[in-house]
Amino acid sequence: MIRILVTYQGKTTCVEHDNGPFEFGRGVERDGIPRFSVTDSYVSANHAKIEEQSGNLLQLWNLSHRNSICLDNGILIAVNESQPCPMPVTFTLGETTIYVESQLEEENPGALESLASPRSGSLEGMHTASLHELGKMPSAERLARWFEALIAVQKAAVGSMEFFEETARAMVQIIGLDRGLVLMFQQGRWMVQARYPDEESEQREFSMTILKKMMEDNRTYYQKGASGASSESILGILAVIASPLLDQNQKLVGALYGARTGPLEGSRAGELGGITPLEAQFVQLLGSSVSVGLARQEQEAEAGRLRVQFEQFFSADLARELQRNPKLLEGVESEITVLFSDIRGFSRISESLQPTQACNLVSDVMEVLSQCVRKFDGVIADYAGDGIMAMWNAPAKQIDHAGKACQAALAMLQAMPDLSEKWKDLIKVPLRIGVGINTGMALCGNTGSKIKFKYGPLGHTVNLASRIEGATKVLGVPILISGSTRQQLGDRLASRRLRVVTVVGIKGPVTLYQLFSQSLGPDWLKDAQTYEAALEHYETGKFGLCCRTLYPVLAGKEGNYDMPSLSLLSRALECLREPPPTDFNGIEVLESK
Repeated sequence: MIRILVTYQGKTTCVEHDNGPFEFGRGVERDGIPRFSVTDSYVSANHAKIEEQSGNLLQLWNLSHRNSICLDNGILIAVNESQPCPMPVTFTLGETTIYVESQLEEENPGALESLASPRSGSLEGMHTASLHELGKMPSAERLARWFEALIAVQKAAVGSMEFFEETARAMVQIIGLDRGLVLMFQQGRWMVQARYPDEESEQREFSMTILKKMMEDNRTYYQKGASGASSESILGILAVIASPLLDQNQKLVGALYGARTGPLEGSRAGELGGITPLEAQFVQLLGSSVSVGLARQEQEAEAGRLRVQFEQFFSADLARELQRNPKLLEGVESEITVLFSDIRGFSRISESLQPTQACNLVSDVMEVLSQCVRKFDGVIADYAGDGIMAMWNAPAKQIDHAGKACQAALAMLQAMPDLSEKWKDLIKVPLRIGVGINTGMALCGNTGSKIKFKYGPLGHTVNLASRIEGATKVLGVPILISGSTRQQLGDRLASRRLRVVTVVGIKGPVTLYQLFSQSLGPDWLKDAQTYEAALEHYETGKFGLCCRTLYPVLAGKEGNYDMPSLSLLSRALECLREPPPTDFNGIEVLESK
């Protein structure tokens, strides 16, 4: 019996064939010979025929009239020629790879013994026999060497050739088997990962019978001695053992395979060279150690992928916390502070730039803004064109999240002069940004999909923050915060009440405040108080008093005017020219986003 693996465009199909000829080609089956129909357009209608021969050989015929067959050692079989090939053998037809191995099984593989499946988790409730209860056993020195071998395997770099080679060597040099293999199960077939001694055998290296039995039960199987009639006995193999390697989900990924080819030395010399239960237990223990190492490697690789993914959005401290507790990413309603920012007039700026230059400019600005967010422990929730969205107080709770968001916004504003200087030769105008901040409840979690992760917030709070950022364009200021954010700040940061507005898509009025740097002098405080007094006059319909109150703020500025004061003065003058309805309340309707 042979097993055939056909791989084309990354897809592998497994076929088992009992005996007689077997063909490959794009054409239909002929003369009653079983065939694998290949869809590869580079394969001939009748391209290859194989047939198992004695001595673990496979006869390979090239049936094509124009295309050769390439063996994995580089040898070509020309058209209308054939060649015997030792199995396993790999050959190529067009872009299709075919692997063939012998499935000749032992007529009588000898009695197989098994061990209980490896235990995992706590030792609580597990009965363990002391060493003196085991009866006849290796010396204490030999047992010590066995456990030293375990430690040597565990110290090797998991997944490296050293790791597998140490394992195969331990099966021979420490346990006393004559041959040790580390096998991995890949694409439906067993692949030798490491062997000791490191000598390839001309015969098949492992028994499929014991491996199949091991796969069925995920248990260690071994022979106390081979039957004299078995094919392994004829080959000089007296006993074999196979122990499963399992991943963290208890799925079989490989096996430790050992063989004894002669009688034991010392006190047991001359006895049939079977494998003792204690030796089998230690092979299983060695296999469990390898399984743990492979699972740890998989976990560390996954953790590394998560760390890279997390650190794109979160600070290093928060990324580590998320690795320890991924449940923080599950959707939960939290009070958060959201920040939106974008580049003012970017459409006009980009018209004068090459596409690559525009892309580089956005990338440069986003890098600086992202650094400001991270500096104050924020989470980057999204990038959109020339804009950025960030959030605080999720997924992990933060003290003073509103204050951190406002500090990040001020840092963004302070970074603009240096960026303008860097790009002045290309864009000719200063770079400016608008920032909107709001605090409130939102649903926070993965707003992307299982395929593409994107952590962020959803809800009214987020939508309002976006509208507030848009309002900076209308009101002519770089940073606006909502009343809910201002309430959490207290008097720690400088601000003034700028306007009460309604925005598109949001029900009810919103009080907006302008945020300033902390380094402002007493003159600014006086002007801010004057503006707020004028705003109160405007909102209560005292339009003339509003204009007179604003005069000191605007007088003598000579071009360096306060834009909100000019805007408020303009609206008060309009109301003087054309008085508003009696229910006037000073709320400004912003019709753009």
